[in-house]
Amino acid sequence: MTKILGKAFCIIEQSEKYAAIDEVIGSCTVFSDLPSIPSFTDAVHKREMEMSTGVGHGVAIAHGKIPGLISTHVALGLSEQGIDYDDCNAEPVHFLFVLASSPECQADYLQTVSSILSWMHDPEFRELFMNDRSSDAVRTFLSMLSAQDFSPQPKAL
Repeated sequence: MTKILGKAFCIIEQSEKYAAIDEVIGSCTVFSDLPSIPSFTDAVHKREMEMSTGVGHGVAIAHGKIPGLISTHVALGLSEQGIDYDDCNAEPVHFLFVLASSPECQADYLQTVSSILSWMHDPEFRELFMNDRSSDAVRTFLSMLSAQDFSPQPKAL
């Protein structure tokens, strides 16, 4: 796991939504090759103001569009205390994904979101992730995150 710390995974200290999003963007080097990190951050904030990206089960998938990207960039911030995500779900967000994608690569973006959701909607997996990041399933997910490869993969819980 230490191999991807800083690249695409971080522990979030912030408990307010926008500060937590900024922390993920600033902590994860997967975004360092974007043309403009401030523009990307603004795009994520703007999207979040239009409609919350909380998807339930303590998961949110914040995202912003950057024209010209050839692949989707994904980072995950884990909040042990939870983030007040200010959406219709009363529960705090513990898994904050931030995605950068291109409007021209919608299929890649949708496949990435679908893959993330297939893992994160599994309550046993979320529990494992919070409590045992050395488990095979969590290590598989973190490897997928590190490689930025979100093609469908079987879960081994």
